[in-house]
Amino acid sequence: MRTLLTFDYELFFGPRTGSVARTLIEPTQALAALAARYGARLVFFVDAGHLLRLRAEMDAVPQLRADHDLICRQLERLVRAGHELELHVHPHWEDARWRDGRWRLEGTRYALHAFAPEEIADIVRRYAALVREFGGPRAARAYRAGGWVIQPFAALRAPLLQAGVCIDSTVYAGGRSQSAIQPYDFRGAPRKSRWRFDADPLVEDPAGPFLEVPIASRRLAPWFFWRFAAMKKLGGAHHRAFGDGCAIPMSRADLLRRLVAPSASVVSMDGYKASFLAQAAREYRARGMEEFVAIGHPKALTPYALTQLERHLAAHAPEVVTFSCYEPCDAQTLPSPGRRRAA
Repeated sequence: MRTLLTFDYELFFGPRTGSVARTLIEPTQALAALAARYGARLVFFVDAGHLLRLRAEMDAVPQLRADHDLICRQLERLVRAGHELELHVHPHWEDARWRDGRWRLEGTRYALHAFAPEEIADIVRRYAALVREFGGPRAARAYRAGGWVIQPFAALRAPLLQAGVCIDSTVYAGGRSQSAIQPYDFRGAPRKSRWRFDADPLVEDPAGPFLEVPIASRRLAPWFFWRFAAMKKLGGAHHRAFGDGCAIPMSRADLLRRLVAPSASVVSMDGYKASFLAQAAREYRARGMEEFVAIGHPKALTPYALTQLERHLAAHAPEVVTFSCYEPCDAQTLPSPGRRRAA
């Protein structure tokens, strides 16, 4: 079974975005050091809009120039170490401004769909070009929608293809959000570990130009989220995230659903959710799945999560691959599970 360990490289999007040093640089260094011990290659979906916004404002603000340079050096080190950079789009950075020592983020255009068609094409083109500035021409072939907001896909299809994107890893089976700013519904997704599609990532099309490699998912009982909240408050330093920002609050409907009924969750390497990483991998293996995609965020990494990830790598490092193994985006010409592509 091929394992992809993927991380969304981004700040927080709530009232506090968090500092670049603690939210991005320090946790990513810890991840890279862990991966090096096991010879594993990680995938980082880079929030390119943030870096472009830094470039737009940094001439007037020395702190932003320092943040920009820290990120650039880290991305360069990640690529030299063999890790993969892919495209992550949070287009609200188009409206963000640095004011009074912090980022002012507008939530009105959080989703890419909020922009006009020509703006969408321009955003995708510019963001992909920036990722390739660091990762080279083979980077930014895989896409993950910011906040999982990939529906309706029709508005994104042509811009992604024009930008050279042919893989998506946004969908997770059973997932949905009723949030006004990040709505999505993946309950109709195929229960498979990869498929091709064209106009809709939930509809399999063997002749489609895109390959979906979905994030692994698992159904969680309400008690898990009660325990998750308790660990964040009472778990001490072992369960304290590196990042110093705060997330967008969950919608009331989504929060209530998780607390009173079973719900689908991504298989995550964040915080206490990393506790079911090993069990989820065993379940996917037992079901005969050929891919197992875990998602994480450096900003949400905790010492506990690092411990769980190390245990997984100790047992399965030879199975860890990146999206480069799907070249040329052909689902029929894949390496056998466990065979790693040379760095």
